[in-house]
Amino acid sequence: MFKRRSLIIFVMMTLVIFSLITYLGVRTIEHEVLQRHYQSKILAQTRAAQMSTSIMDILQQKATRLDAIMDYVQRDDDSFKKLIEQDSDVNAVFVLQKGHLLYPKDNEPLSQQEHAWLQMIAPLVDDPSLLYSHSLKNEHAAPQSGWFIGGELQDALLIYWRNKGSDTLGFRVSYINLLSDVINAAQVDFGNDTLVVRENGRVLYQSNPYRLLDEKRLLEQQNLPYPLSGWQVSYYGQAVNTLAVYLWGGIFILLMLASIGFILFRLYREYTQKTRLARQQVNFVSQVSHELKTPLTNITLYAELLKEELTDQHGGQLGYLNVIIGESQRLSRLIQNILTFTREPKLYLQSVDVSQLVTQIAHTFTPSLQAKGMALVVTVAENALVNSDVDRLTQIINNLLNNTEKYAATGKQVDLQVVAHADYVDIHVRDYGPGIADKEFEMIFMPFYRVKSNITEGVSGTGIGLTIAQQLAHSLGGKISVTALSPGVRFTLRLMRQAPATAA
Repeated sequence: MFKRRSLIIFVMMTLVIFSLITYLGVRTIEHEVLQRHYQSKILAQTRAAQMSTSIMDILQQKATRLDAIMDYVQRDDDSFKKLIEQDSDVNAVFVLQKGHLLYPKDNEPLSQQEHAWLQMIAPLVDDPSLLYSHSLKNEHAAPQSGWFIGGELQDALLIYWRNKGSDTLGFRVSYINLLSDVINAAQVDFGNDTLVVRENGRVLYQSNPYRLLDEKRLLEQQNLPYPLSGWQVSYYGQAVNTLAVYLWGGIFILLMLASIGFILFRLYREYTQKTRLARQQVNFVSQVSHELKTPLTNITLYAELLKEELTDQHGGQLGYLNVIIGESQRLSRLIQNILTFTREPKLYLQSVDVSQLVTQIAHTFTPSLQAKGMALVVTVAENALVNSDVDRLTQIINNLLNNTEKYAATGKQVDLQVVAHADYVDIHVRDYGPGIADKEFEMIFMPFYRVKSNITEGVSGTGIGLTIAQQLAHSLGGKISVTALSPGVRFTLRLMRQAPATAA
């Protein structure tokens, strides 16, 4: 029964520990997967944002440069033509003055390229507000410079303009140069990942042109602001290899479970071995004690028979017999304590007259107490009947008196009193010895505990007498309490008149 119960407890503890480790391990793996997804997302966002910022920085640099050109360029045909020829960023120029086109002049002979330029800017000439309508936040404060984009997909029209006085000066910025600057700025090694710049779905730049995007996963996509609102920066990368994380994490959890299981198994086996050895030792002591009980009973019996045959003339022999009988009885009580401590006897409830039982026990202890110069004062009550086990009750009182005999001999007196109440009966054993410190009241009922003082020096004992007495009292539905008196100490055994059904 004990082995089966230990095995069940071991299995339950192992399952709890394994469940806890598995739960924490799975949560750790899931956290690792989420962290890798998060790191991959943050990396993609950072790189896409860096590319978007670089493109807008290039556009801003061009705007700053074009502002400087507008400050020093002369407003005549030759200066504009010379600027177009020498500056690769400027493909064409227009000048508007209060809705009228000052340059290029449509009433003069124009080249085919200039004619096409006029057609492109015709809507702006008709409605100059188109230049800043996209960025107009306050109708009373129109912007003085900015970007404009229009045209077809294959021939984008990117214009930087600025108001100067009553004139509006605009430069068509080379789209090819802008793309070239963007590509040069994007020459960054992204490893196995791919960064793509698109304009309305058309690929303008791809960092790894030889890698198929179908094999990648879109991690981040950002749209650029006006005038490049048709541009998107996309970042593709490898999907997080969660299978490897779960695989290695699972292997680690299994190895940890196996290690802990092995350790728990070794601990359980060592515990069961020690427990089995301890039980073997207890059984051995119990068997030896049981074997000693029968011959010791015979020794006591024959010693009492021999004592009855001797007369007062054999005073010396009677003294020897009294010693033999007393020591035999003391040894019998010790053996009974050992048997009770190792293997509790069965409970047999019956009606017991406590006063009569106490008187019989007092008669047994009187010779040994008198031999130590101690007087036993017995006070009993009428109608002290309880429903109890007479053998267990006898052993409790024997242990209490035996304890007093050992440690309170200096008090010269022991009071044994029975007090009957309506629902219970109290048995008081009071000595007049040196007493017990209050802090040790609970500890004296612990197995093998002995009060350390000069009164215990040289006194033999096992330290289980009071432990057994308390255990037997609980089995009868009662309890033993301790009260400090001056002098001495009083042990009180309280027994209910009707033993509870749960008493065992």
